[in-house]
Amino acid sequence: MESGRVAAAVRQIIDETARREPRPGRNVLMLAWFEDEEGKLPRNPGDYDIISMTAPLGGLCGDAARPDADRKVFLALYFITECFVQSLTPIADEDSPLFRMLTTTATKRHAVRRVNAPDPNKELMVDLFAAAAVAYVERRDGWEQVVEALGVAIVALVSPVVPEEGPKGADEVLAVILQDIAARPESASLSGLARRYSYSTTYLSELIHERCGMTFTELVTRHRMDRAAMLLRATRLPVREVARQVGYSGTSNFYRAFRAQFGCGPAEWRAGAGN
Repeated sequence: MESGRVAAAVRQIIDETARREPRPGRNVLMLAWFEDEEGKLPRNPGDYDIISMTAPLGGLCGDAARPDADRKVFLALYFITECFVQSLTPIADEDSPLFRMLTTTATKRHAVRRVNAPDPNKELMVDLFAAAAVAYVERRDGWEQVVEALGVAIVALVSPVVPEEGPKGADEVLAVILQDIAARPESASLSGLARRYSYSTTYLSELIHERCGMTFTELVTRHRMDRAAMLLRATRLPVREVARQVGYSGTSNFYRAFRAQFGCGPAEWRAGAGN
């Protein structure tokens, strides 16, 4: 990317941060400052999670960084936690460091952790942050989705080196399990989840019923129908394909469950009668 564009973008974000006049998007915010001027992260401005890096300005934008090429810049991307995790979890492999990191993020707050990205990932990390800064400042059509996508790439890049921080108590484990169900309701099974989290099926079933006020089947069905409603509104997929994508091999049970939750059939919902 053209070094002049990167330098202009980073300097503008630094200026906005110094003036305490950031320009957040709907789900993202970006701040930056020279480390020799600001010693620590500003107060979190909301329910955000933070992805950040430190690099010499020259490493971000080459000769365009003069006369500050050797000064270290702290770049911070802030994402609304719930939105970011919900968009990422369904595409993360359940055995991956990324999925582990996301479920931890979704279920509890944690201290800021610094990790060192191994070479050659450091150079790629710099490029991703530079691209995010340009997209954030220039704000062309779809800019926020571009920044979010770059954030996804950054998180995937660092997740293998983030220290594991597993859930400790029953409530934390249940929160992770509920996040797992919400991410993949089409394939969620009581036996599979019990095996993955080292619970008996009986105990897990009772725990879900006690804490959620519904059975495991009712909980999964609710998430499947919510996903189906979204697909019906956002796509032109046939109803049979929507049913398949949320875990139904046929349409009879799907129609019955959908009507029970929304009071109308899938076609009526798609037409707008579900409002």
